[in-house]
Amino acid sequence: MKVEFVDIILFVLMFQLLSIAPFLLFNKNKRGISNKILAIFILSKALCISNFISFRIFSYTYEYFPHAFFFGSSFTILWGPGIYFYVKSLTKTDFRFKQKDLIHLIPFTVHFLYLLFNFHIYGAETKRILISNNLVFSNDLNQLIYGMTHLLILVYLFASFSVLFKYRVNIKNSFSSIEKVNLSWMTFVLGGFSVKWLCDVWYFVNNLMQIPSNLPLVLSRFFLFLFINIIIYKGLRQPEIFSGIIESQPEKNPFLSNSLQQKYISQLKEYMETNRPHLDPDLTLMDLAEKTSIPYRALSEVINNGLKQNYYDFINGYRIRESQKLLSEKSSKFTTVLEVLYEVGYNSKSSFNAAFKKHTGMTPTEFKKLSANQV
Repeated sequence: MKVEFVDIILFVLMFQLLSIAPFLLFNKNKRGISNKILAIFILSKALCISNFISFRIFSYTYEYFPHAFFFGSSFTILWGPGIYFYVKSLTKTDFRFKQKDLIHLIPFTVHFLYLLFNFHIYGAETKRILISNNLVFSNDLNQLIYGMTHLLILVYLFASFSVLFKYRVNIKNSFSSIEKVNLSWMTFVLGGFSVKWLCDVWYFVNNLMQIPSNLPLVLSRFFLFLFINIIIYKGLRQPEIFSGIIESQPEKNPFLSNSLQQKYISQLKEYMETNRPHLDPDLTLMDLAEKTSIPYRALSEVINNGLKQNYYDFINGYRIRESQKLLSEKSSKFTTVLEVLYEVGYNSKSSFNAAFKKHTGMTPTEFKKLSANQV
C-alpha cells in the first residue's frame, strides 16, 4: 500500500474532524445550534475524506474492507446546506429549523437511498464484484453527480453571501456602534469554503478532461487542512455579538397608527434630549426600547418609517450634534478630537470621522478649526 504526502494530510484531517465534532455537538452555550450545524458540517467532511481515502488505497480497501467504499460519498451533498444554515444561524438570534427546511435534504436522501439499495445492503463479495465491474456508478453518471453537486454548492454559496449581505444592512437597524460587529468571521468561513470548493472544481475539471495533474488535489487538501484548523481555533471564540440580531419581516401595512407614531416620536425625542442614552457606545435598539418603554417593534417602525432613518444613523445624529457642541465650546474640558469622540459614544476614530463628515460635510478637525476662527 503506497501512502503519499496528501494521504497523510487526509488522515490527520479526518482525525481532527472526528475529534472536534463531538465537542461541538455537546457543547452547551448561547450559540449551541450554530455549533451543532458546524459539527454536522465537519462530520460530513470527515466522512467524505474517509470515502476519498478508501479509493486512494484502493487495493487495500478492496481486499480487506470493501464495506468502506461509498460509505461517506453522499455526505458531499450536505456541504452546501451545511454552510448556508451555519451562516444563517449566526445572523439570527431566533433561528430554528422549520419543517420546510427538510427540502434541503432531498438530494442527499436520494443519493443515500440509491447507494443503500445498490451497494450497501450487499455482502463483501458482491461489493467487490460491483466495484470491479464499475456497476455502482457508470463513469458518465459519476461525473454527472459530481457536476450537479458542485453546481448545488455554488447555489448555496450565493445564498450564503446573500444572507451575509442582508446582515450587513440589518445591523444598522439594531446597533448604534458597528465597529464591534465583526463580520470577518463569516466572511472568512464563506471565503475559505469558496476557495476550497474552487480547488475541488479544478480537480473535477481535470478529471473530466483527463488532465494528469495532482496539483489541484494537493492544494485543495492542504488548504482544507489550514481552513479546518482555523475554524477549530476561532469557531469557539467568536465574539458574543454573533448570537445574531432579530430579523423581522417587513410589514405590508404600518403597524402603528399616525397618532400613536407621533406620540412615540415625541416620547423618543424627549428621552434622547433628557437622558442622552446615545453616549453609551454599546446602545442597541433593544436597549433603547427598554429605556424608553416603547415596544421594540414599534420603536423600529418609529425610527425607520416615522423619522426616515435607520437606527445607526439616528443615534449617530445625536452623537455628532453632541460632538459639535463640545468641539465648538472654548470652555470645554475636552481639548482634543480623540477625547471628544470617546465622550460622545464612539470607540473608533475612523467611525467617528466617517459619521461626522456624513452629517456635517467636514472632518472633526476642520470643524474645530472653523469654530476656533469664529468670533
